[in-house]
Amino acid sequence: MRFSRDLVLITGATGHVGSCTLLHLLESGYHVRAAVRSEAKIAAVLSRPQIRALNPGSRLTFTIVPDISVPGAYDHAVDGVTHIIHIASPLATGDSVPADRHDEFFIRPAVQGTLNLLEAANMVGTVRRVVITSSIVALVPYNEMEGITKRSPLKPVSPNDRIPFVPGPYKDTFAAYAASKVASLHHAEAWMARERPAFDAVYLHPGFVLGRNDTALTPGQAMQGTNSVVLALLLGKRFGPYAGTTVYAEDVARAHIMSLDPSVFGNQSYILSQTSRWNDAREIARRCFPEAIKSKMLVMGGSVRTTNLPVDTSLTEETFGFKFTSYEEQVKSTVSQFLELRLRKGPVFNVGGDVSVKKRDVFVSVRAITC
Repeated sequence: MRFSRDLVLITGATGHVGSCTLLHLLESGYHVRAAVRSEAKIAAVLSRPQIRALNPGSRLTFTIVPDISVPGAYDHAVDGVTHIIHIASPLATGDSVPADRHDEFFIRPAVQGTLNLLEAANMVGTVRRVVITSSIVALVPYNEMEGITKRSPLKPVSPNDRIPFVPGPYKDTFAAYAASKVASLHHAEAWMARERPAFDAVYLHPGFVLGRNDTALTPGQAMQGTNSVVLALLLGKRFGPYAGTTVYAEDVARAHIMSLDPSVFGNQSYILSQTSRWNDAREIARRCFPEAIKSKMLVMGGSVRTTNLPVDTSLTEETFGFKFTSYEEQVKSTVSQFLELRLRKGPVFNVGGDVSVKKRDVFVSVRAITC
């Protein structure tokens, strides 16, 4: 039940999942305080047409947290807060982070950011629940995500699965990102067990998040995050394998809001994902965007190899009472926005008269993990 005095602190509100969750919070009537890194980020949030249309007024306030890993980073941000949604975490962006900085860039901020928030929540004494956005990569060994090791279909990924943290060096930024999610989950659960605070925690584990990203204002920005897997595929690129575990951004946002309800069991993990085949996007595009194919805004020669990864989402479906939005709807939402931005802004890249993307840019985009 939501009370008028409820105040939700959200971190990561300027990202794909965070921006969608912020919108759902405001639409649900919550008072929201968004923790952002700078004044420029505040301006970016307030300039979004979806936010302006809601005219939230005093229901949306901000607090600036420049560095989530600094001790006491959230101490002032939690004043008067009743619930916390913690989405902020370092993202993988190609191999732009040298291997010798993986721990500094991924592991420490993910762990310290989460612990700083939990400690601040414990100190303030008004928080009733913390919702932490983890990832399916925190539950599945890296080799299984990459298809190097096959997982038995008789042993689907369970929300109660846990895997050991493996320290670096890591072979690439995706491996470092995955390790940061494993480490953050381990430290959060250990802290909760040790400190036994007055609040509980809900851990959400999305797969590859797809769907409209309202923070993207250009085609290039639409190619960021896990949306880029589908978009690069439909721009003729061949790569993979990637685990066939996807989820609609709107479903992830809804699950965050519903997790604030005390009827949802706390100190529990919930998987947000479904089984998908990446290359089905080609047939979806043929049916839904024939003109874009005819004009070569979309190209059918791409391919993404799918790693079959069974997941058990029965607890999620029973708890939240909804079925996951289909892969077809995820693809339609992602591609529709990309085409809208293309028509508005012109080609992303132009190679020999055909719409394409540079190899390096595809790699960077595909490796940018959203949550």
